[in-house]
Amino acid sequence: MKKLAIAALLTTFTLAGCSTMNLNDERAMVVDGKPVSVKVVNIPSFKVEIAPRKAVCEFTDKNGSTIESQCLQYRQTYQKNYNTLNGDIQGFTYEPNYRYVLDVRQEAVADPVSGVVKPVWLLNKVLSKTAE
Repeated sequence: MKKLAIAALLTTFTLAGCSTMNLNDERAMVVDGKPVSVKVVNIPSFKVEIAPRKAVCEFTDKNGSTIESQCLQYRQTYQKNYNTLNGDIQGFTYEPNYRYVLDVRQEAVADPVSGVVKPVWLLNKVLSKTAE
């Protein structure tokens, strides 16, 4: 029975590894003014501060065209510089001229067609909302 359980466990790990072997889960990010490569992983809870104003940002659409848009500015509560968030925080409704502190979670979602793993942020809780 013990050998059967070990074999089942090893099979599970092997199949899980095979299904994610060709996925690109690395992203470039600027930290303290320096570009770094980070791995996209699931994070159950972390705090971010959302700036009271959006920033102009550029992102590439599915056709490869560059689009200029308005993006949320965020920073982790211990950082001094803001980053732009290309996307939304699911479950969060932004109102301009308010500074927010949010508890969010990140889920790594794989696109089976492109093989790219993308971070998706979901709101756990609004910790504070302060008028600016």
